Amino acid sequence: MPDSTKPTIMIVDDTPENLQLLREMFDNAEYRVVAFPSGKLALAAACKNPPDIILLDINMPEMDGFEVCRQLKTDEVLKDIPVIFVSALSETQDKVRAFTAGGVNYVTKPFQFEEVRARVRTHLDLCRARRELKRQNDILHENLRLRELVDQISRHDLKSPLTVFLNIPEMLLEEENLLPDQKELLQLLSNSGRRMSEMIRRSLDLIKMEKGIYEFVAVPVDFLKVVRQVFFELDGLMSQKKLHLELQLDGRLASDTEALNIPGEEFVFHSMLANLIRNAIEASPEGGKITISLVSQPEFSLSIHNFGAIPENIRDRFFERYVTSGKERGTGLGVFSARLMAKTMGGDLSFVTDVVAGTTLTFVLPQNQKQKIEMSRRFEQ
Repeated sequence: MPDSTKPTIMIVDDTPENLQLLREMFDNAEYRVVAFPSGKLALAAACKNPPDIILLDINMPEMDGFEVCRQLKTDEVLKDIPVIFVSALSETQDKVRAFTAGGVNYVTKPFQFEEVRARVRTHLDLCRARRELKRQNDILHENLRLRELVDQISRHDLKSPLTVFLNIPEMLLEEENLLPDQKELLQLLSNSGRRMSEMIRRSLDLIKMEKGIYEFVAVPVDFLKVVRQVFFELDGLMSQKKLHLELQLDGRLASDTEALNIPGEEFVFHSMLANLIRNAIEASPEGGKITISLVSQPEFSLSIHNFGAIPENIRDRFFERYVTSGKERGTGLGVFSARLMAKTMGGDLSFVTDVVAGTTLTFVLPQNQKQKIEMSRRFEQ
């Protein structure tokens, strides 16, 4: 019974002397060799037991090597088998025809034994590497499929307990003897619950964005209101590090009653801002300042500056998935997802960093024919 662990070399040549010579060259403990005097016999044998590599002569009766190679490349099972042409033909046009037919290499007779062995070994190694890469890709795709399935299950399982979390604050708010502070806390609990419900409902949106199948529907959103909401939610984290937040609009401090309406999705804006501002808070030195700068014209842009510097070892991979540094509980998904959201909205996210000046992340949403940015500011009296 053949040893399946050995690479199989198929030799195809109509000259018995050449077949014997090549067989002796490879017929050892390292390889398993099968030899055939015609292309038709070789094709029939390959269909039954595909070899790992084929050494193929060109000038053969009935079916030449070019045709044998072309038929191999049209077969779904055999098309990836590397074919090395071994021929007495040495003209450039013959070599071009060989590569056009699907050959991976060309050896001219008379050949050097070591040269042929080296080329066979190289292409067998490449095949093994390609198979391993395909195996790893298959595992990756399966993991992604399982992740989507887990996300779907999680969404379903979280809905029931969250319904209670949403309903109880609404019921308590109907009580007449509540103090203003108690009402405010219950309202905050209710708002947080609704946002959590929205996050569960949209848990697969990032996957859709990554696949390019997310349907982005822009409606007028008060961007300043979203920024203030994120500030409020992250106030505790800010206080722990004694940080100061500053919100600017077109080069001046933005007032508490000012609004800036731009087309977008509130949830996407909120998620992107929360990730970026939280990242700035975590990276900022204690007692420092974080500046949020908005520019309304001619194109909308958002800049977030802090005085921390991005570590050099992750700067070239900063926007990649799972990249993090110096965070015990960091997932490396915050900036990755923020840029994914920015691109989904038709914009982009970039950064500049310096150990002295700190780090600035900038989101730019350019005006173009497909997405006209119409902004308005209002002041409530």
